[in-house]
Amino acid sequence: MTFRYLLSYSSAFAAFLTASAVSPVALATQPLDTFLDGARRGGFDAREQAAIVEQSGWEREAALGRLLPSLSAAGVYTRNQYESVIPAGPFSPAPLTLTPHNQLDATFQLDVPIVDLAGYARYGQARHLAKAAEAQRDLSATEIDQLVARAYYAFVGSSALVVAAERSLKSTEVNLAYVVTRHSAGAATELDRERARANVERARQDVTQAELLRTISARNLETLSRVTPTSVTEYPIDDLRPEAPLNEWLASRDTPSDRLQAHLNRAAASAKKSAAYSFVPTLGASAQEHISNATGFSGRNNSYTMQAVLSWRGDYSTYAVAQAQASAADVQAVRAERSRRNVEDEIFDAHERVRAGIAKSASARSEAEAALRAERLAFARYQAGAITQLDVTQAQRDAFQAQAARIQADADLAYSRVVLRSVAGKSPRVPPSSLPSIPAGDLIAEPPSMLLSPPTPTR
Repeated sequence: MTFRYLLSYSSAFAAFLTASAVSPVALATQPLDTFLDGARRGGFDAREQAAIVEQSGWEREAALGRLLPSLSAAGVYTRNQYESVIPAGPFSPAPLTLTPHNQLDATFQLDVPIVDLAGYARYGQARHLAKAAEAQRDLSATEIDQLVARAYYAFVGSSALVVAAERSLKSTEVNLAYVVTRHSAGAATELDRERARANVERARQDVTQAELLRTISARNLETLSRVTPTSVTEYPIDDLRPEAPLNEWLASRDTPSDRLQAHLNRAAASAKKSAAYSFVPTLGASAQEHISNATGFSGRNNSYTMQAVLSWRGDYSTYAVAQAQASAADVQAVRAERSRRNVEDEIFDAHERVRAGIAKSASARSEAEAALRAERLAFARYQAGAITQLDVTQAQRDAFQAQAARIQADADLAYSRVVLRSVAGKSPRVPPSSLPSIPAGDLIAEPPSMLLSPPTPTR
């Protein structure tokens, strides 16, 4: 597949730029950590998860509140059409107002749950769901890290592609200038000149496409991280070191996904207990103070009552709910098992991609070096009249495609390292390479110079 074919399919090209760094893996002025931190602090997904965690925390407190004493108060005004009063007599030294015209009542009540096993189980469920929300936030953070890394390498990769495209354009312009000189001297055909011109225009299109991808990827990175990326200035080279053995990565059991499923398992178990405890009687106590100007026969404006209530209810719906919650716990157990397998599959996939990426990146670097040497040889042989302009044009395209492949290979490797750490529950920040960075200007070798002395005219 040629690079032009790759550019014609923007979605496929964007997929490779998803992890696009550069053969030396490109690095913007801000390191990847800056964008990761920015996304975790101010990104839309991070803020949404923080709000969900807070919501779950208050839902847990609401469940606790139903197990604590509660106080209620009520005031009632009643207008009665007829007043009922018992006059003072031998049995009552003062009149007794049974029903006044304007009746005022105030009631204060304290309710204290004493035994409510189902309520305690519901509170346990709410606690585990709150912890699950925190684990979900951590899991979302790892997914955000991967999205940011994809956008980051898309930006730096497209920036590297711009460098390669500009280098290719410069090479084609040098070639065109030489062919025009040969044509004016009668040493090159019009076909050679037009091929060289077409090659220049094709290179200009490559530059434009690369600049478009750089602009879009910069915008995507800013949207995810809320940090505006600056221009790429240097490209540290990956040292192609292997990762730790696969078994060491698979041994990780404290990933955000594992923690989330553990809390969901406990929440499902608490829900199952809550449904089962619905058959257990509840015991509660209440105390009430009543104040009224309708004194009744007691002749007193205030009185209190105290109650202890033991209640029980059993019906088929309660049994059905208990069975449904038991089935829900079984469903959650299967989901947890599947989630663990998915984590292992993701670790396996990322580890294998790193292993293959190291070999691919090393090969792509050799290919790029060979393609650049072939381009120089094509220039030299064309000057000597040993090959045609078509061979030179093809050598230039091959050099550009090799540089693009080198960018893609190192990008895939860098991104795979980030994904491996992220899915294994470790920090996505990859330790820096032991090799030095190189300036952006030194990323791509300069095109070979043409000898612009007029060639010998043909007879």
